[in-house]
Amino acid sequence: MEADSCPDCGQPWSEATDPANEFDYQAELLRCHACTTGAKTAGRYRDQGGDARGLHINITRRG
Repeated sequence: MEADSCPDCGQPWSEATDPANEFDYQAELLRCHACTTGAKTAGRYRDQGGDARGLHINITRRG
């Protein structure tokens, strides 16, 4: 079953690559606000000359 799955979206290759299904899919952009905050923090760190190799971000929710 994994061999018949797109590695990005997980849809079955046999269906997702069939020209008859070209307009059968829709996509929606979603923003994870926790990941956005982490990416901004890492960006500021890099912008200030920090070495981001091996950098991990711990995200906690306020409140």
